[in-house]
This record gives sequence, C-alpha cells and structure tokens, in this order.
Amino acid sequence: MAQGPLQGILPWQADFIATHRLPPEYVVQIETVFSDRVAQDALHRIGADGPNLLGIYGAQGSGKSTLAAYLAKRHESVSFGCCAVLSIDDFYLTKAQRQQLALEVHPLLRTRGVPGTHDTALLKSTLDRLAHFTGPVSIPRFDKLADDRVPETQFDTVTSAPSLVILEGWCVGIPPQDSADLTEPCNNLERIDDSAGDWRQFVNTSLERDYLPIWGQLDELWALLAPGFEVVNDWRLEQEVRLGAQRAQAIMTPEEVARFVQHYERLTRSSLNSMPNLADLCLWLDPQRAITEVTEGKRRFYEC
Repeated sequence: MAQGPLQGILPWQADFIATHRLPPEYVVQIETVFSDRVAQDALHRIGADGPNLLGIYGAQGSGKSTLAAYLAKRHESVSFGCCAVLSIDDFYLTKAQRQQLALEVHPLLRTRGVPGTHDTALLKSTLDRLAHFTGPVSIPRFDKLADDRVPETQFDTVTSAPSLVILEGWCVGIPPQDSADLTEPCNNLERIDDSAGDWRQFVNTSLERDYLPIWGQLDELWALLAPGFEVVNDWRLEQEVRLGAQRAQAIMTPEEVARFVQHYERLTRSSLNSMPNLADLCLWLDPQRAITEVTEGKRRFYEC
C-alpha cells in the first residue's frame, strides 16, 4: 500500500511516538491504512456504542502490541471514551502452575505460549468485569524475562468503564485444527519431544474447549498477516533483543529463540491460512512489517 501524506502529527501522536520509540513514519503509515474504506468501516464499528471487544491476531513480533496501543490512544483522542488493552500473554499460567502441568500432562507445557498455558478462567472473568463494569478492574501482567506473573501489587487497574476493550495475542481468534492434521509432526520439536502427539492433542483440545468461547465474545477481529512463517523467527529474535535492552537483562540466544518459536509453529502456519476467512479486517504485512494491503475478511467461522 502506498503511503500518503499526514497533515501534521497531532500532540497525542507525538507523545505516542516518543513513548514507544517509533519513527514518525509509523503514524504516516498507520493513518494511511486507516484512510482505506475497508479500514474506515472497521474503525466505525469499534467506535460505535460500546462496550466493544476487539481482538487483534498476529504472529509473534508482528506489531500487535504497538497497533493495540495506538488504537487505544486514537480511540480516546476522539472522545470515544476509555479503552482498555489486554494482552493474552499477561494471562499465562504462573511458572509454578506450568511446572505442575508439565509433570501431570506433558513436559513441553512448561514452556509458555500455546493454548493450555493460559489462565482462561481469569481472562474470561476479567473481560466480563470490563464489559459489565461496576468498579476498578485489576489487569494481570506477565514478566517475560522472569517467565512468571508479576505480584498482584504490580497489576494495572482500569478505573473507568471502557467503551472499547482490545485483546491482542498471537493465538487470539484462531480455531483448532482437525484431528487428522495433528498426526504428522511439523518440526523437530514435535518429532523428538512429542513423538506420540500427546502435547499437540492437549493444545488442540484446550483451544477448542477453553478458548473458542472467548473468541465467540469478540465483536470484531482484526488480523496482522505475516507473509509466511519463515519471518517469524527473525521477528521474535528482534523482539527478544528489544526486551533485553529495555531491562538490561540476559535474553534468549538465537538458538533458544529458534526452539521457542517451534512451540508456536503448528498453529501459526495453520492460522495464516485460516485467518482471512475468520477476521473482519486483514492487514497484510511484508517482511519488514509494513502493511502492504488491507482487505475485508469473511468472518465465517464465528457467525452464529
């Protein structure tokens, strides 16, 4: 998609750029995207009478968190009201809970990320309390470098009734696979560490049982679509480097990132094929994460 001129960066946009350490070109590109008719229609839907729940899907490192934060600022800047942003990453089970799950079900569940390693009951109750706001709502946070949930004293708090809630995450909105598709391993991690297929079956069952009811609550689903799984490792490695620089702490090595991403590979590949049929708005990315095309999704899967 060709970029168009931006008629002056507004104060809230300048503040956003500074806070997130982004170049001004980010605002130029995203506002050019939002000038598209299909995107305009999507923006109108999430700005309508709420509270509305917007899901943002995208592979690791695709820019979901940045887009969600920008949308929140944009929503509030035009006086649509308060916007609450949740990352599904912040609802990971604690390290102790995942260690117990690894002992009881499968060793690979010690690693955070896949369906089955989130506290979906906590996510659902948090979304319900935001939708039916009666008072301050605590939002959990997860420390990825510590690989554990932060203490409750460090949770964020939503103090006003939100007119928009954004839930972003790599698996937001994705469907389970057919059982027949689970038979063949998709990488060395599955071939060696899940040779019997128990881990991927547990993940798939968890997705269908615990996550689909949450996806069914989404009023709108947007998808950031990577050009292919091959770029995800590089994107996730860049993300890890930025995370380490922010905290001046040790990070995963490239080899550790490559293994980590293999936990996500199966469902990421599957969702890149299925998401254009599920989302309301599709934002197509190039390897540099620039949005090259905007299309209207078909939203077939979640229609009731």
